[in-house]
Amino acid sequence: MGLTILEAAKLEDNLQRVAITRALAESEMIRILPFKNVTGGLDYAEEAELPSVGFRAYNETYDESYGVINPQYERLKFMGGDIDVDMQRIKNFGGESKAQQIEAKTRSIRLTFEDNMINGDESVDPRAFDGLKTRINLGSSQAVNANGALSLSVLDELIDAVDGDTKVLHMNKAMRRRLTAASRNTSLGGFITFSQDELGKRATYYNECRIVVTDTNAQNVQIQGFTESGSSTSIYCVAYGDMQTTGIQGPRTDGTFGIDVKEFGEVPDAPVDRTRIDWSIGLAIMNGRSAARCYGITNAAVVA
Repeated sequence: MGLTILEAAKLEDNLQRVAITRALAESEMIRILPFKNVTGGLDYAEEAELPSVGFRAYNETYDESYGVINPQYERLKFMGGDIDVDMQRIKNFGGESKAQQIEAKTRSIRLTFEDNMINGDESVDPRAFDGLKTRINLGSSQAVNANGALSLSVLDELIDAVDGDTKVLHMNKAMRRRLTAASRNTSLGGFITFSQDELGKRATYYNECRIVVTDTNAQNVQIQGFTESGSSTSIYCVAYGDMQTTGIQGPRTDGTFGIDVKEFGEVPDAPVDRTRIDWSIGLAIMNGRSAARCYGITNAAVVA
């Protein structure tokens, strides 16, 4: 069974890895995503077509029928970076100068991961994994066209396109504000509720679906900006779970699974202290109806 990184951190005895994991968990998206532990990649079968069934009379036989199963394989991709801190900075300013650089690198990993979860495209960067935008084909049953201002009926259609008990809506902050404003409009409603999340922070829900917003990536570019065709954006509905949409991660050098941190100390070819953060990760949509996309949403007030 896949665990979130916060759940896995409870079993972790390396304090530096725990600290970096908790920094990554500042991302609500990463915080709720379960990860399957795999080696090399994940083989799984995607159900494409159910076998047919029928009725028969006495002494008749049933027609032979087979379901269609498409074998799938998700490869692990490698994400991270080296942190080099000049030895003179450490001598003059102490370990705090190194800690600041590690924190900055971890924040960059967090923002880059969020961006790749939405916009990742192997045809653009074969070293990265495909994100939700690339995986959900326009024109499929899992893609709903808003064709203008978001309406609550279209948002409900998006939610209904996803199978699962616990669903998440990924959107930008502007769209969350639009939905919150709609909930205050007595002619619309909007079914916005609030609760506490895993860290005791306020979590926002629409129609029992948790709203998880994205902001900017490590280059300060909006992850889900109004930059798609026709100055529009998309909202994604995802059901996360073992046999639904899940993250995958590979082993560390010590054989355990998760983000790896290695201290090299002063390296021989430069007067720097080096720390390496390395994370082998990927994404798998194991059930085609566990993720859907509403596209063509313009930056306008929500309508009924």
